[in-house]
Amino acid sequence: MRTVIGFMASAALMLLTSTSAAERSPERRIVTFHDGSVPRIEVSGDRFVHGEFELEIHFLNTNPLCFSYTVDGKSIAESKARPALPAWDDMISAAEGTQRFKSLQEAQAAIDARLQDLGTLSMEASNEASIDQVWAACLWADPPSRVMPLQHKRITEVDGMMRTRLGADGAWTRILVGTLDTLASVRKQIDTLRSAVEDTPERTQTERRRLGQSAISLERYVTATLALVNRLQEDLQRAQTRLASTPASTTRRIATNREVVVEVQRNRLDRGQPDAALDTVTVTSEAYESLPPILFDVGIGPSLTFKNTEGYGLGQKLSGQPPNVKRTEDSANVDVVVAMSMYVWGYRYLDDGIFDAKQLLPRPMIGLSMDQPFSSIYVGGQIDPIQFLDITVGARAYSTTHLIAPAEGQVAYMDENGDPAQPITREGVTTQLFISLTASTDLFQRWIQRSF
Repeated sequence: MRTVIGFMASAALMLLTSTSAAERSPERRIVTFHDGSVPRIEVSGDRFVHGEFELEIHFLNTNPLCFSYTVDGKSIAESKARPALPAWDDMISAAEGTQRFKSLQEAQAAIDARLQDLGTLSMEASNEASIDQVWAACLWADPPSRVMPLQHKRITEVDGMMRTRLGADGAWTRILVGTLDTLASVRKQIDTLRSAVEDTPERTQTERRRLGQSAISLERYVTATLALVNRLQEDLQRAQTRLASTPASTTRRIATNREVVVEVQRNRLDRGQPDAALDTVTVTSEAYESLPPILFDVGIGPSLTFKNTEGYGLGQKLSGQPPNVKRTEDSANVDVVVAMSMYVWGYRYLDDGIFDAKQLLPRPMIGLSMDQPFSSIYVGGQIDPIQFLDITVGARAYSTTHLIAPAEGQVAYMDENGDPAQPITREGVTTQLFISLTASTDLFQRWIQRSF
């Protein structure tokens, strides 16, 4: 019996090593978020996954110009757009003032011309460089991605136009630089210029006062114009940043024995910026569960050995004749077996698949008898046609009673007192075929844990 147990232990160890060494590709599940008037999540595959798996999260019909998206409470990283054109901060005080005026009237004419240029620039900027229609499209598009081609086209047009007109020699750059230079020149010369019409102290003072007021107006106008240009640049840069932040597919590696739920939150934006007062929609996927692999199965249940139990004694004594040897025990050899087997043809998982054709391949099994725990061993091949129920066929080596003499039906021997003696028997080991039906305690325990 020890030899049999040692052989089975060695075989199990080798099978375990070979099974563990085999690599299996992880399963894959896909979660797809569909944006629209009613956002939804679509999942693929069975919710129970065999072992660790790769979870892919896809996004369809999204529009990052209108919404921001978070997955499981984590914001999707925003890509950095190319740097916007430099702001015009501190340009007023930095101007040197290179122009030279001959009179107050000439300086006034220069300021009037710059005011007209700024008016033209402001009108062009408001009409041609605004992306208000890009943000307005977010209010009616369904799905949001439907208007993205038009939004992208408008952003590209405005970007090209602003880079041209605010370039080193762009039309707007020339107007702004010229205006700032004119303003600085007037301030530097206003106290020394004289009137070219009637050079009297009174006339000169009046013209100088009027020029000073015009310079103040020009400074206010250029300040407002620079603020408009900066605002348009910031608006454009924000749109480019949002456009570059389109949610991309992500892949996660999920370990075994985990339950995974994907939650996507969509937050409406105000001109590309978050606003807590605007609507937020949250959608949640069904749960995936990564099941741990089951390699060993422990089961308990009845077994039937294909040889009845044996017991011998004396029959009835007839008048004048000694009794014969009689078999006193001849019952079905039913036992309770604790069986252990190993899933050598593939791991078993506690999923919803009650039947698995792969488990019809016999796997090695070894068992112990509850009736003869120290004098019986079961060895056989086990199949698992139905989850939780195992069928085993094999050989059982166990200790039993053997009749030595006299043979069954023969006259009993007489003892030294002349009385019939009990037949001679001995305990020995026999090996017989058996069949068993066991319930998997391991799988049943995991099923209870998962249920509660």
